[in-house]
Amino acid sequence: MITRELLREVEIFKGLSDEQIEKLLPLARAETFRKGDAIFRERDPASKIYIVLSGVVEVGRTMRPEGRFLRLARLERGQMLGELALFDDAPRSSGAVAALVPETRVGSWEIQALHALFEQDPALANRVLRSLVKRLAHRLRATAEGLMALLKAFDGSRE
Repeated sequence: MITRELLREVEIFKGLSDEQIEKLLPLARAETFRKGDAIFRERDPASKIYIVLSGVVEVGRTMRPEGRFLRLARLERGQMLGELALFDDAPRSSGAVAALVPETRVGSWEIQALHALFEQDPALANRVLRSLVKRLAHRLRATAEGLMALLKAFDGSRE
């Protein structure tokens, strides 16, 4: 079950009022996946965002041609995935798989339902989207730093 207390653990919902949290709860659905099940696949239409309720989710890309799954992130309780779907209509850029434990539970929200809620409550939309943008900016900076480290290591190996 998705509760107010659980949503308060999720970074992008931490600053919301009780009233705003109450607007999000009825739109949420709990879903259960067994270890190895795909929550979504690369290039799937992006119609939902998710938070991990219990268990572990691995996010990654399938390497071609061998088809090996390359893990980019491991997510646990309270962490969000699929949030780029709030910003564009592009297909999923990576896949997400239930991992490590026999059962993983996630909470999900349909993007269309969230957009409708955000239209009705611009203050809620502003708080959630600002939190998401901060999170994405942090992730982008970390990615740039990692890329620079790789480039320096590659450049150093050529000397």
